[in-house]
Amino acid sequence: MKAGNQILGIRQSRRKFLQMSAFLGSSALLVACSPAAAPAPSGEGAEESAMESTTISWWNGFSTESVQQVAPQIVADFESLNEGIKVEFELSGGPPGGGQLMEVLLSRIAAGNPPDSVTIWSAPSEFGAQGALVELDDMMAQATHATADAFFDGPLNSCRWDGKIYGLPASAGAGSVFINTDMFEEKGISISRDDFPVTWDELKALSAEFVEYDGANLVTGGFVPWADSWLKPVWSGLNGGLLFDAEGNQYLIDSDENVQWMEYMVQWLDEQYQGDIEALNVAGNWGSVYPDSVFHQGRTPMASSGSWACTDVDFPFGWEIAKFPVGPSGSASVTGFWPNWWALPKGTGHPQEAFLFSEYFCTEGWITWYKVIFDTPAWRGFPEGVVTQKLIDTQGDERAQEIHNWYADYLNSTVDMWNSPVEAFASDTLDTTISEILHKTKSPAEALSEAQARIQSHLEETMKG
Repeated sequence: MKAGNQILGIRQSRRKFLQMSAFLGSSALLVACSPAAAPAPSGEGAEESAMESTTISWWNGFSTESVQQVAPQIVADFESLNEGIKVEFELSGGPPGGGQLMEVLLSRIAAGNPPDSVTIWSAPSEFGAQGALVELDDMMAQATHATADAFFDGPLNSCRWDGKIYGLPASAGAGSVFINTDMFEEKGISISRDDFPVTWDELKALSAEFVEYDGANLVTGGFVPWADSWLKPVWSGLNGGLLFDAEGNQYLIDSDENVQWMEYMVQWLDEQYQGDIEALNVAGNWGSVYPDSVFHQGRTPMASSGSWACTDVDFPFGWEIAKFPVGPSGSASVTGFWPNWWALPKGTGHPQEAFLFSEYFCTEGWITWYKVIFDTPAWRGFPEGVVTQKLIDTQGDERAQEIHNWYADYLNSTVDMWNSPVEAFASDTLDTTISEILHKTKSPAEALSEAQARIQSHLEETMKG
């Protein structure tokens, strides 16, 4: 297995993981009754405690060869810097003893015997809102590296709920457009990022240059902007919209900007793909750049993905990356992100030690991780000059550093996402809604209005407990 392939495994598991988060609603009362985190020792007791060795447990869903290589080194480095703390962990793809990570974790939280630290692939805000995680604000205020201003705003906001922080983002792979430069050059189109479309109208026009049909058979496609589901908040944001207002605890799915976004997608479908979403879906996988996608097969010149694809995928052609263009009601290019989060389950017996471990992994430890796995750091203090070796091997030192810098800079322009207490339910409902719109069973305004009512109602019921 190649070093970067752990990211694909994580993202293929995300849907199952998000579905498990629905277990939160039924577990909320049990969580509320579970023991609170033990207070930090003080005075002479603290000095005695510091002399003793403390063993903490870390749960995660990792199992791939690349993580097997790098994670033990990070743990060993942490232990050498913190001689009184030992970390028990395994890299088996789930919790010790087997089972679904989230299901077992929430059961253990409810029973009062959770692990001390856990890596999760669904936003801490969702679990923090249900009382399943420890608030980190006080510990972050005293932290050496993981302070509240130490991370990019978007990824850290995915850890917030009701003004409190419930997790630390280690990575934040930003989304972008991937370009097959060979196909561009065959048509005499510039492959410079500076020349890439900056508006939806320009992108749609560029896409149309590549669309080719043989009767009803789609031979070559252009760009399919709705294909990559996790980027829904981005396309809303590109048109000046927002899916969820965390501060107001309010969904905004049927806003004018979002209705216009969906109307634009239907227009794109009609103009370039004969108005037939089912035929387009049958023609291939448009929502990926991996080997099973039409992009990788050279049947479309553009597709969207995350930064991890730069090393996760061995492209059989030249490639470039570009920012997402802006919609008719938008004002600036924005992107989304896909993190790894570290959190402390409610009821941990060693909150201070677990925080130190989580802090280290998400900051200094990520230096070791990033040398092997191209997972863009969420930590603003990440040192210059550290780049994933595979990216250097395939792209050369200068281009590898430039790609790293480009994605890191794009993280300054992220939309708010992964920040709802009903993230999984909302995402699934909106996927169904977009499918209805593109299949033309409902108008954009009608479908989004129904989705708004359903998701907001579910949110309010969930927050009642």
